[in-house]
Amino acid sequence: MIKILVPVDGTECALNALRHAAFLAREGGSSEVVLLNVQPPLERGRASAFHSLAALREQERRDGESALATACELLDEAGVRYSTLIGLGHTARTIVSAAEDNSCDSIVMGASLWSQIKAAVGGGLPAQVIRRASVPVMVVKAGRTAGKAIAAQAPLPRPRHPHHARLVDYLSTYRS
Repeated sequence: MIKILVPVDGTECALNALRHAAFLAREGGSSEVVLLNVQPPLERGRASAFHSLAALREQERRDGESALATACELLDEAGVRYSTLIGLGHTARTIVSAAEDNSCDSIVMGASLWSQIKAAVGGGLPAQVIRRASVPVMVVKAGRTAGKAIAAQAPLPRPRHPHHARLVDYLSTYRS
């Protein structure tokens, strides 16, 4: 089975990448999409002085599940198998670590216009992930027509997805 990691943050750019990954998963037959939302750790900010670690983790979980909701609906409608994950940590490192920990075969991520401009000079999130990843990384350019092919296909039976995403702390597991 092929596993495709797709980092999502609720933006249209990330959803375009997800649509493309869903198309690849449906065409590939036995594929699974691993949805990842990366949350910045709240205990590194001022909130830790006023709230318990458990309360901060619950807030991170709620924020992550909120960001994953639209992506889950899109994959349900497309009939694609998937799992959900909320990672805590630095965005690029967390994406790469999640891909390794979940034995993903590739990463599909979106690139906004700003990311494309930064990539031209060697910066931006996609460039950081490409430099660190040991699996192929596909960057989907943002656009109005991206991912429309999936809507034209007949819907498949809706898979069941977990109600709660798994929350994983990648702060202490950073790899160079």
